[in-house]
Amino acid sequence: MISVPGGGGQRGVVRVVAWLLFAALVPAGLSVWLHPHRPTWTREGEVKLATVAGWSDVLWVDARSAAAYAQEHIPGALKLSPGTWEADVEAVVAAWAPGRHVVVYCDGYGCQASREVARRLRAELGFDAVYVLAGGWDAWRDSR
Repeated sequence: MISVPGGGGQRGVVRVVAWLLFAALVPAGLSVWLHPHRPTWTREGEVKLATVAGWSDVLWVDARSAAAYAQEHIPGALKLSPGTWEADVEAVVAAWAPGRHVVVYCDGYGCQASREVARRLRAELGFDAVYVLAGGWDAWRDSR
């Protein structure tokens, strides 16, 4: 059994472990916050809107519902969702060119439609520069 100076039994061990964790997390948190090369906190295949703003040739693909697309979408975006793939994929293929960045978006961070469309564009059509917009439509709308 582990002996803690000053006694305290099991409660003392828990207290010591809690202090050790706290002592380790404080410098780790500071290094993430202050480090000049801190992580961007995006998932693989995601791109932030600020990065896309620096690209000259972007094909926007809207993976939201037809109603959401009809109400409002990024200017020039083409509609392509998992549910309408067969009907809408030809327009995306016609607009795509080798080397052109494709950025797919849907409603926000919780939406998986953009990930599915991006995966299919890569796997089924061989598009290489396909990204998912971090934050989706919410990020675009909030930036305006």
